[in-house]
Amino acid sequence: MSPRRSGRTAACDRADATVRFRHAESFLIVADLVQAQVDDPLLALTSVAASLAVLAGIAAADAACCAALGRRARGQSHDDAIALVRTVEPDGEAMARDLGRLIALKDDAHYGVLVVSPERARSAVSWARRLVAAAGEVVATAA
Repeated sequence: MSPRRSGRTAACDRADATVRFRHAESFLIVADLVQAQVDDPLLALTSVAASLAVLAGIAAADAACCAALGRRARGQSHDDAIALVRTVEPDGEAMARDLGRLIALKDDAHYGVLVVSPERARSAVSWARRLVAAAGEVVATAA
């Protein structure tokens, strides 16, 4: 059995950055729509909103990395993506912090048996919104 490679990346370009940024915006729009309906007691919409926020954050990080670095994380560990987005200028540290928060919520939001609380879902959407905004700046200013 071969050892798992860490820090695996894939090349990407400005066109890829634009596509991933559109994905991020789309996930965030739908997270907002879902969050507006969280009062329905028969549905676990807070978990859905949090899941969409996680997906928005991952796509935004990919977009920023493609635009700024010409590569994005493709390894098994999301820690690789956090480390890579941290190197993006000018807001990599803040983007990494928000991505880390979203990744920490991913297991509960995507696979958990408990419903994500409304407060955690709101926080997740807020983190994703900041990350998408920062990635948008990187994509817009990339050469």
